[in-house]
Amino acid sequence: MRKISFSLIAAVLFLLGSQISITTSSATAEGFKDVKSSDWFYSSVASLVQRGIVNGFSDGTFKPKQTVTRAELIKMVVTALKLDVAESKEGQSWYVPYVEAAKTAGVYTTKDFAAGWDQPITRLETARIAVRAVDRSLRDAKDTELMYEATKRGLITGVANGELGKDESSTRAQAVVIIDRVLQALAGQTLKMDKRAASYAEVELRGTNMETMWGGKMNALPQTHKFSDVVEGTFEEILFVDLDDKNSPYRNWVIDFVKIDSKSWKGDNLIAFKITMKNSKIIPKAWFYSDMLIGNPDFRRGVISPDTKTAFSKRIPIILNKLNQVTTWHLVTISKEKLARFKEKNWPFFNFQRNNQSVIHLAPEGRIFYKEE
Repeated sequence: MRKISFSLIAAVLFLLGSQISITTSSATAEGFKDVKSSDWFYSSVASLVQRGIVNGFSDGTFKPKQTVTRAELIKMVVTALKLDVAESKEGQSWYVPYVEAAKTAGVYTTKDFAAGWDQPITRLETARIAVRAVDRSLRDAKDTELMYEATKRGLITGVANGELGKDESSTRAQAVVIIDRVLQALAGQTLKMDKRAASYAEVELRGTNMETMWGGKMNALPQTHKFSDVVEGTFEEILFVDLDDKNSPYRNWVIDFVKIDSKSWKGDNLIAFKITMKNSKIIPKAWFYSDMLIGNPDFRRGVISPDTKTAFSKRIPIILNKLNQVTTWHLVTISKEKLARFKEKNWPFFNFQRNNQSVIHLAPEGRIFYKEE
């Protein structure tokens, strides 16, 4: 009987639907025509090829830009985690044993997707699987929490400008890098976080990026408080921006920013409060601005010209001559030097004072740097 060549076997497997070919011990990243040592994904490809988790195609390519199907990603993860895989039954699709192994291990659930196994897997779907692979306690978490944990832990980085790209398809290069990071996390390594992506994910989860930017925590948003006897205000979002860092999350929303005291904002952090105000009583010829609240004395109020037409430039009063509701942004800064002192001493500072002298605490006692016991 004539021997069947390895390339013929690989071609047959490709036609059967699996684009992850059989691995050989001699395969290396340098052997791929379309992978260079300068590529951002090179080290991950080299690592996973060496471990026998992925391989290239019979034409000598890796196809890093090609999308990965749901079935292929599941197989990669199961192989990387060294899960037990049952023998494939006659007439069964090649990926079924891998799906069952992933399901048994809790890294995949039928709520993720139960069909369309030949469809490209999205970045959100990949994030779900990656986080569950490294933390069993998050296997029942909702999507916004899984995406935040994926970015916070450095398992997933952002796409253009740190955007999450949740509905975008994952490429082979992206999938290999994510699986490599999963293995590094399981080995106890600390991965680098993409602060922009983590900020956007945290805002989707909590309405703020406080933990990402400052490492603090506050009461859950939205928060509704009495601003005056007739005006109620709801803090919808609270965003933190490093004004010295042009790549800081939401920094592109800060254009032509001016502090009310006319001093420089160099060395400052910006806190942007998105507030919805409504009145319960009609008062002719009266209005209320959110900045009529008295904030922490170390806060310095600022404004952005409405001509810039960024989100932060929206500063609107609520007119009290009829029952109204408006959404506005309230901007304040605090110096990094003073913030460091508050963090060191864990002094209360995250609060506002109403005109009736009672205090609005946005965190327990206004403290945001409590250490969890």
